[in-house]
Amino acid sequence: MIRVADNREDLERCAEIYNVVEPDPVKVDMFSLDRGTTLMHDDDGFAYVVESSVARSAFAMVRVHPVARGRGVGTALLEAARERTRAIGRDSLWGRVRDADSLGFVRRRGFEEVTREVNVLRELRPGDGAAEAGIVELGDEHLPHVYDLCAECIPEIHVPLLGEVPPYEQWREQETKLSPVAFGAFDGPELVGYARLYETGLPHRLDHGLTAVRRTHRRRGIATALKQTQIAWAAEHGYRELLSDMVEGNAPMRALNEQLGYRPLPALIVVSRTA
Repeated sequence: MIRVADNREDLERCAEIYNVVEPDPVKVDMFSLDRGTTLMHDDDGFAYVVESSVARSAFAMVRVHPVARGRGVGTALLEAARERTRAIGRDSLWGRVRDADSLGFVRRRGFEEVTREVNVLRELRPGDGAAEAGIVELGDEHLPHVYDLCAECIPEIHVPLLGEVPPYEQWREQETKLSPVAFGAFDGPELVGYARLYETGLPHRLDHGLTAVRRTHRRRGIATALKQTQIAWAAEHGYRELLSDMVEGNAPMRALNEQLGYRPLPALIVVSRTA
C-alpha cells in the first residue's frame, strides 16, 4: 500500500533504502517534509517527487529495496509518481538511472533516455586550490543578485531539457539548504559569477552546486577562479573530496573540471516521460 511519508520515522526508512541501493549515502534531510513529496510502498520502497528547474517538469526518484524487487513495487511507485506530478501541475517527469537493467525497466514504462549526466570527483589535500583575488564569500544580502544571475544561467544546465528558475522564495529555500558556503565574482557592483557548495551524506565530502557566469563575462577565467576558491575553502576546512555533475553536452565545464584534477565517475542516465 502506498502512503505519504509524513513523519521522521518514515523518512529515515527512505534514507535507509536509498543508502542500501546507492553507492553514496544521503542524510535524511534530503527527504524534507517542507519540499517535495515522498511516497512509500509499505516499507519496501519510495518515490520522491518535487518540482524541478526543468520547465513544466517534476523530478522523480524511485528506489526499491533489493529484497522487495520483482513484486511490482517499482511499477506502483512510478505510477504514483506520475499521479503526484499531475497533481502539482507538471506535464512531465524526469529522473536518473545507473545501469542498463534500470534503463530497460523504465523504458518499458514509457520513459526515454534524453542525455547522460557526467559525475566527477576531486580528492583534496591540505593546501590545494587558491583563494583567488576578486572572489568573495556571499551572504544572504547577495541572494537577490544571485537569483538574477541564476535566472540567466539555469535554462542552460539541463540541455536538451529546458531549465527554468523557480519563484524567488522557493528558489531561496532550495538554494541555501545544507549549504555551508557560496562565492561570487563582481564587476563593479554587478554579480557576474556564482558558485555554491553543499553538504552530502558523507562528512568528508561536499557537492558542487551551480557554477554560473554571465554570458557577457565568460572566457575570462571566472569559473576557474570560483572553483579554485571552492577547492581552497574545502581543503582548508578539512574536507577530503569534492563531487560535481553536469550534462555530457557541457563541454566547457567538463574541460575545466579535467584541468582542475577532477576524475570521472560512472555516468548517470537521464530519462523523461509525459505525466
